[in-house]
Amino acid sequence: MYRLFLLLLSLTLLPLPTLGEAPLTAAEDLVAVYTWPENAPEAEASYVYRCTYPQFAGDSDTVLAINNTFQYEASDALGFECPMAASDHPADQGQMQVTLTYEITHMSADNLSVCVYKTVTAGDYVSHIVKAFNFSLTGEKAGILTSLPRLLGILKPDESDEWLIQRQTDKVDNCTRELVWSRIEADMKKPDSPIYPDMTMEEFEWCFYPEEDFYLDADGNLVFFIQEGMIAPPEAGILVYVITMEELLDEI
Repeated sequence: MYRLFLLLLSLTLLPLPTLGEAPLTAAEDLVAVYTWPENAPEAEASYVYRCTYPQFAGDSDTVLAINNTFQYEASDALGFECPMAASDHPADQGQMQVTLTYEITHMSADNLSVCVYKTVTAGDYVSHIVKAFNFSLTGEKAGILTSLPRLLGILKPDESDEWLIQRQTDKVDNCTRELVWSRIEADMKKPDSPIYPDMTMEEFEWCFYPEEDFYLDADGNLVFFIQEGMIAPPEAGILVYVITMEELLDEI
């Protein structure tokens, strides 16, 4: 069974992290809980899913679009991911817990970045995954997930030329991979580096997607991340590399 709480009718306004002048006001979080078997209390369930997503106050198109993005994430998980994962998990292996929390890493007049952290626990097994949501807060695309080329200003927000979009996206992706790989190579030379010593750029490219694997920090820098266990043992955690927009634009 799942219980989805959309706390949107009686909004309690909450302070946001101090990330500059905040253009949005936080409302009650969206919280969802799913348990399996159906109707099982959490303590007795073989599978428990909990997610917490941000919601913002107001009824502007921007706010509604952002809120709808996270509402869709929750409903999609409850309707598809959870039933499949729950039915595949053997009850005799103990309870599996999936927990999603979030952090607002950047908020300015122009952009909003939210990181969602997913932790999966089953017995001694624990894994962590991060997913980033980057929104534009200005222009015709306000409230819509933005792309790296648009964020960098090398694509207009309303650009519709598919050839140009692909060209600029490929250009940014290639430059980003080269910059991040140079940081990885430098790290590999350190005596305490957790990165696999035989890691190659070809292997790295298969597990790093610049268009998806980034968020903005409080200062507006680009933070590119590599998921746990991809280029280093899982115990090394999620690896991050900070690159300023100016640095990336210089390479492009």
